[in-house]
Amino acid sequence: MIEYQLSLLALLLVSHQGLTLPVQNGSDPSIPFQLTVTPALCNRYTPKNISLRCESNPSVPNTLTQIFRTRIVKKSLSGWDLIAEQRDNEDSPTVVGNVKATGNTKGALSDVFLEISCHSTKPDCFGTFRCEVIGSDVKENSAMVSSSSLEVDEFYNLMYYLVNASEDTQEKVQEMENFIDTEIAKLSGGCKGLSRSVETKGSAFETRLDKIQSSQESFEAASQERDSMNDKRFKRIKSSQLSYKDRLVKLRRVVERLYQWPSGNYALLQPKMGCPADSAFFGKARSFLTLTTEYPSSPDPDNSHSAAFARQTTSTDGSQKLVTLEFCEVTTHLNPIKWPRGSFCIHKLLNMSCPPEFTEGNLLIVYTEDHAPKDDGSTNVADGVTNPKFITPLSSSSLSSTSSSSSSSSSPLKR
Repeated sequence: MIEYQLSLLALLLVSHQGLTLPVQNGSDPSIPFQLTVTPALCNRYTPKNISLRCESNPSVPNTLTQIFRTRIVKKSLSGWDLIAEQRDNEDSPTVVGNVKATGNTKGALSDVFLEISCHSTKPDCFGTFRCEVIGSDVKENSAMVSSSSLEVDEFYNLMYYLVNASEDTQEKVQEMENFIDTEIAKLSGGCKGLSRSVETKGSAFETRLDKIQSSQESFEAASQERDSMNDKRFKRIKSSQLSYKDRLVKLRRVVERLYQWPSGNYALLQPKMGCPADSAFFGKARSFLTLTTEYPSSPDPDNSHSAAFARQTTSTDGSQKLVTLEFCEVTTHLNPIKWPRGSFCIHKLLNMSCPPEFTEGNLLIVYTEDHAPKDDGSTNVADGVTNPKFITPLSSSSLSSTSSSSSSSSSPLKR
């Protein structure tokens, strides 16, 4: 009688404890194809191969009569990425990443399958997967059938699973304790020896529970430390992203400045505020041209300039007054912007060709014998906008220009 009661108690304990591990799979009783994983519980610290298998569900009628393609895809931030694919015109599957695959799309539906395997130490093994089967139905219409999504989680060990299911575990432990107390109360009146045996087993069970609780606390501490490390990594990544965005914005601004002026090599009269700060004017490159005035006194009543341009720089050479015109140079070859249609003239740089669609011209400046400029090389020693040497009296100097008249003169140069 005692042996029968002990066997009954053991059977009730096994059937009532409810701590079996879940078997994850992508099967659905209403979908004709399913995706399963083997083993159901795995982690990367106990190296082994993990397999995912896509095959027909024999308990569900299938609308497809012919299979063209079977594939396994993995969910990512941008959608579903292909992991493996078996086509009906190929002998072996195509794979992406660190996985191996076997498959078949020929014959009966029960023979159609696609299976991938990878090592548990590789990140390719974990994530959310789905099986997709493409074929035709009885009316020869193309159709695709997908399995349910299958999430392959990484469990470190049984304790990790118990932590994730702590509420359910506590309820089952409480049910177990209540069941043991009830059974002990029933058996204690009829058999004191059996009662002492049950009490001993109850004490052993409590000891095991204490060990589980201690392990759970240790795991929670490790989880908190891991979460703290993940927070630090996230902050570093976020900081790097912000720094990258700042550099990208600055680079975009430089590129925009570089592309704001039309292409070619040319010079513009310098405005009162100086040369533009755009990247097209590298180093604010400038040219200048020095001319003599007709009157030795200053200012020359016949010379004037608009308030929008840089002031004329005057100097003295003996009894003569000199005037210097300043220019801003565009010398970059990176400008992809075409010149707008319009009617305008710009200054041509020495020894450089006009921009496309421009025609070269000259402005002739004739000097009298009394007011010829001195050969002092006072133009820019770099590219310049005119010949830096004035040779003899009664000679002339020319400002090289280039012009276009494709449209209205009101069209702006800068974008």
